[in-house]
Amino acid sequence: MLSRMLPEYREEAKKRIVEAGLEVMYEKGYCSTTMEEIARRLNVSKPALYRYFKNKDELVIESANYLQTQYREIKTTRNPDICPVGEWIGIFDQLMSPDKKIHALYFEILGMTVHKPEVQKKSVEGMKNGIDQPAHEIAEQQQKGLIPADADPRTLAAAIVSLFNGMRVLILLGVAWEEVRSRWIEILQNLFEIKKGQAECPKNCKRFRDCNPSQKI
Repeated sequence: MLSRMLPEYREEAKKRIVEAGLEVMYEKGYCSTTMEEIARRLNVSKPALYRYFKNKDELVIESANYLQTQYREIKTTRNPDICPVGEWIGIFDQLMSPDKKIHALYFEILGMTVHKPEVQKKSVEGMKNGIDQPAHEIAEQQQKGLIPADADPRTLAAAIVSLFNGMRVLILLGVAWEEVRSRWIEILQNLFEIKKGQAECPKNCKRFRDCNPSQKI
């Protein structure tokens, strides 16, 4: 029971609440989710949840922190020395779910930023990090000759983030995940000026088949 987990297990308890809250919100959407339903999912009383979160908005903000941490963990495990297209294919495969409900919740929460300053603050922080970190990595990859040096790193980072959110829209509107992934790869190749079948894409690269589906190894 969560009510028995204070104080030494507080962070673990909050994590369990966030994970349960996301499960319910993915199924029903933010507006249709209640704290009572989250409590039922955890088999605890509703007052037990309020020991950790004052309201559902506070839970959403903590959920954003949780998801951003997951993203950062994925990014920090990437190898900046590999082909940038291969790197972003890996990120797509880990973060771009084929489940429409996940993307629906993302845009529902994004829409809340207009009327809820605290949610807006967290969303702005997340977007800033989402652009700053890739821009830094792109600059490093340019120094290593993996990306053309004449491109502005921040512009490329902003383009990738915008593209990623555009892919979310396509899946939400019913475009098949495989089709979206294919377009993602093709656009990345153009952004990074990596041509299919040329020396920039060696056949021993583990992403060779993704980038060159018609080529034989």
